[in-house]
Amino acid sequence: MKSRRRLLISCLLSVWLLAPVQAATRPSVVFLSPDDSRFWFMVADFMTAVASDLEMDLSIEVDRESHRFSYLNLLQSVLNRPDKPDYLVFMCKEGVTARMLRLANDAGVKVFTFNTDVPAEAQREVGLPRQSLANWIGHLSPDNVAAGRQLADFLGQQARDLGLIEPERPLSLIALSGTLDSSAAKDRNTGLLKAVNDQRARLSQLVNAEWSAEEARQKTRILLKRYPDTTSIWSASDGMALGAIEAARMVGKQPGTDLVIGGVDWEPQALAAIRNGELAVSLGRHFMGGGLLMLLLHDYHRGHDFVSGDQVPTLRYELQPATRTNVGRVERILEPDHWQDVRFERFSRALSPDSALRWRSANRLMDAFASALAAQGGAESLVSQD
Repeated sequence: MKSRRRLLISCLLSVWLLAPVQAATRPSVVFLSPDDSRFWFMVADFMTAVASDLEMDLSIEVDRESHRFSYLNLLQSVLNRPDKPDYLVFMCKEGVTARMLRLANDAGVKVFTFNTDVPAEAQREVGLPRQSLANWIGHLSPDNVAAGRQLADFLGQQARDLGLIEPERPLSLIALSGTLDSSAAKDRNTGLLKAVNDQRARLSQLVNAEWSAEEARQKTRILLKRYPDTTSIWSASDGMALGAIEAARMVGKQPGTDLVIGGVDWEPQALAAIRNGELAVSLGRHFMGGGLLMLLLHDYHRGHDFVSGDQVPTLRYELQPATRTNVGRVERILEPDHWQDVRFERFSRALSPDSALRWRSANRLMDAFASALAAQGGAESLVSQD
């Protein structure tokens, strides 16, 4: 009896001694960046700032070919390494997401997906995180459907304010979308079409411009000649919106005066265009999604799961508009020096349990990130006036 008791005590002591070792290890994370655009470099840089603060090992692999099969190949190259990471972070792409998730799951590498919704066909095959694949631990994304509708509504209000349409008349617009394999593009399109179906807008034509400013410029020039009564251009990204601004000038339009244009991403060039009045709005803050994800992974690695009970570990947050009334504060949020000044461990449940108790949702955490970054430049609120 005594020998059994001694054996039990010895086992419990071993578990007690070993558990903190796992919790104390630096988690290794590989982020698969889907392309080498300005937006994704911004995402990666913010992730790096948060990872450094939380003492996490982050490496970034960039898919410079920028299509779904090259993205799949990039994942396979990481999984073929002898020193696999603890965690893989990547964006969901149409047609390959389920296979990428299965490969990582079978390799024993935990995955956190983000930035776009999980494609419908992937959900049919593997469900949502932790349903059929134990190593797919979470998903984080903005509400892109709501963003697409919000962008259309904002452009309609701006057109009415400029007197381009009557108060009760629908907005007349053309629209620029991204690539066919992008869930973000599809979801933003869905939001736009909801506005159209509700008769808030009249859509002349929706075209794919492949997230390219140059392609957007060429296609917008053709569309504005085809539909000369267009009063607005809806764009699924800032890069394409900037290309549309160039095209509008080329056909004799004055963006911000006789044509309203809006995009998504909070790109620095877009904020400059908002300041000079050529771009009406840019929806954004999702560049911080990767940083929030790093915080959630940090705490998960240390035994503080980001969901509890039978919750599905799929988290969502809203995008916010940058306009002429708050562009200065958005620029402060985007300032890399401010990323270095904020101590992100204050948001960690593992490192600051008392202060972190009030951050109970992805949306509130994003609000807290934004407020902390804006405060570094002397701003207290994202939505207050400059």
